[in-house]
Amino acid sequence: MDGDELGAARVPDVADSPGSGTPSSVSQGAVLLLAAVVGLVLGWAGARPLSGLAAGNILIWAVAVVALGAITGTAPGKALRLGAFGFVLGFAFMCFGYSGDSALSTRLLPFALIGLFCAVCAIALGALVHVIRSRIGSHD
Repeated sequence: MDGDELGAARVPDVADSPGSGTPSSVSQGAVLLLAAVVGLVLGWAGARPLSGLAAGNILIWAVAVVALGAITGTAPGKALRLGAFGFVLGFAFMCFGYSGDSALSTRLLPFALIGLFCAVCAIALGALVHVIRSRIGSHD
């Protein structure tokens, strides 16, 4: 079994097709950037205009994880993408929502640790969705 294989065939990237003229690293880099930007925007929105939603934010974030995980790519690429989304989301949410008396710079390390936790959660949710989708797809 190949180390890149997680029990399902790799879906070819659009950039992998002949004549596309775009290396797959560019498209995966663009998707990684998209994931970080989505994390930043949803982190800000969760801390500011959507702060009253409470658990509703978690559902919005979970939908974003599923959507980002559905974009084609390799398993390591998806894990990196979801990890970046989770980290940026958690870190941005904490920074934009911080209103303490101490300077924000004194809170960056704890916020980064929360971001790491959010990254692990996003990767775990993405893996769970992958397992469920592969099991449902195998019964066709």
